[in-house]
Amino acid sequence: MSIKKIFEDNEPIAHNKYKYVLWESILLSIICMGTYTTIGLASNLVVLAIGLILFIMLIYLISKFQFKLIQFKPLEKKHLLYGLIATILSLAIYWTISAIIGQPSNQVDVYKDLNTMPIFISIIIFVILGPIFEELIFRGFILKGMFKEHLLAGFIVSSILFGLIHGPTSIGEFIIYFALGLIFGALYLITNRIEIAIICHGLNNLVHILIFLFVYK
Repeated sequence: MSIKKIFEDNEPIAHNKYKYVLWESILLSIICMGTYTTIGLASNLVVLAIGLILFIMLIYLISKFQFKLIQFKPLEKKHLLYGLIATILSLAIYWTISAIIGQPSNQVDVYKDLNTMPIFISIIIFVILGPIFEELIFRGFILKGMFKEHLLAGFIVSSILFGLIHGPTSIGEFIIYFALGLIFGALYLITNRIEIAIICHGLNNLVHILIFLFVYK
């Protein structure tokens, strides 16, 4: 597959006119962010209930807007292979740069959370919920939604935003998360399966948790 073909929007996320898809994607991004925040950081049942209501609203609007995100069909073996390669590449980039600049502040915060949270809660938040909601926002609603028919621009902008949302305190930290955004974005564009990007993202986070448990703790 040529690079030019990767950025051709032959399978758009939605078939409505661009101006509608743009505003729908912005709305869905806001709701998705609210859902992740309230469910992931729920301190009581009221906050959790709000998160569940937002989640139901999110699912309803994705269906109403006819956004093509999750495909309920088996994943191809070659796509799973791409995901494995992308996971190895993302971990190699992370640990190579971290060896030079030290652990990113965002990862240090995650390690602090791992010290205070039960491990099963940590896995739910960082390995399942985080990858699902972040990929929906950055690769789904931003890359292929807000930048429908302009995927190259969306690929770059979504990766920049992904880097910034992780709160980098140095250029090196930004480069780590920007590079991960590029990898997850490329994976989605090549396979047209956001599930592969979610799996890759989840595996990446799982490895960090396992390293913390068996090396740092």
